[in-house]
Amino acid sequence: MFSFRKKNEPITAVSAKATILDLKKFKPLRDMGKKQLVLLEAKNQLRKYKEGERVLERGSTNNVEYFLLSGSIRKVAKDGKEKIIKANTPDAVNPVSHLQPRQFDVYANPECTMIEIAWDVIAKFFSQSQTQTQAESQPSYVDLGSPTLLKDLIQKFASDVKTGKFVLPSMPEIAQKVAKMVEDPTSSSGEVARTVALDPSIAVKLVSTANSPLFKGSRDINSCEEAVTRIGFKTTKQLVQLFALRELFSANNKEIRKRFRAHWGISRRVSAIAYIFAKCVKGMDENEALLGGIVQNIGVLPALVYLDSIPGLLESDLIDIDEFINKTKNVMGAYMLKEWKWPRELIEIAAHAEDWNYQPDAEKITMTDILILSEAHLNIIQKFLVNCPPLPNISSFSKLAHKLQLTPDKSIEIISAARNEISAVESSLLMPN
Repeated sequence: MFSFRKKNEPITAVSAKATILDLKKFKPLRDMGKKQLVLLEAKNQLRKYKEGERVLERGSTNNVEYFLLSGSIRKVAKDGKEKIIKANTPDAVNPVSHLQPRQFDVYANPECTMIEIAWDVIAKFFSQSQTQTQAESQPSYVDLGSPTLLKDLIQKFASDVKTGKFVLPSMPEIAQKVAKMVEDPTSSSGEVARTVALDPSIAVKLVSTANSPLFKGSRDINSCEEAVTRIGFKTTKQLVQLFALRELFSANNKEIRKRFRAHWGISRRVSAIAYIFAKCVKGMDENEALLGGIVQNIGVLPALVYLDSIPGLLESDLIDIDEFINKTKNVMGAYMLKEWKWPRELIEIAAHAEDWNYQPDAEKITMTDILILSEAHLNIIQKFLVNCPPLPNISSFSKLAHKLQLTPDKSIEIISAARNEISAVESSLLMPN
């Protein structure tokens, strides 16, 4: 931990460190590579300044760069001219007062939170990042004429992810912000709603879902805050994550876009069936099942993006794209969710999609069991999985059958009886045209 303050200066509150998402808001930090940002996440500290407290003194020098994360500051120049800078505005993307000796007196106005980082650490990491970027910008060779092309691509995919040559998709910032705010016990519905409203398309979808048959109240609601109040903080977080994931499934390449839509269609149908099954199991969260239905197929995203990065591959028929996806999506989906620091239960769902022998616990029914069973039931309806065994041969079905006195016919009846509710759930997860 750095010691930044002079001996006689006021002591301010120090809290958790800034995250990578926080750091990427600022120049030159956002131009660093992923490895450097991970290291920088551990090499910073957050400091809160109270109303009117001086952050920097004009004419002083120290080994620190200051970045305004929240609140606002008042900068006072030598001639007395003042400027108010608010967090999350264009004026706040640069260090607060980079030149040394400092050219301004800087005060909290009325209060603020600063990211404070030793400037020599920034210089070192930025230099490393520039060198790494130059090395990684070299075109990667792929022998499209190789007789073992599929195997080579799978191995290269894993290697490129491990070495950072291929960067996995990032979770949209809005989902991270909402999750962080929901987990803060001091947050209000209004504050959560204002955070959701940073992405208007997600805010509109949240209000629409709150008015859907899934959450229908005595009257229609028209505001994001009313939606948050009706459906609750936890469900708000889950739905925002769902809608944010949907936004990731977009591409300029026509073939990629077509496959994204097909896989999203399967995922939302699995989600709808999982929603129904979760309601049948005491203690299961049906809204988490919705999210799980999308998560079980999330590994398709990096797989297709990776194939698209290899010139000419998708326009040819040199490999079986579906086979490539099926052999990589579980590992890459789980790895990506770990990178996003998502809960273990969701990571497990991504890791065990279509794992018909999954049985970590012979007694306890897990959300992964629900999702595997839902995939199998969708296959009964659509026949889209060539390797799906009959229901009695699936470990997850056997576990639920024992707990719920379930038979294959009865489980299919449950889904058939809930077709209207399934249709409503599917509609809430439609991709935009």
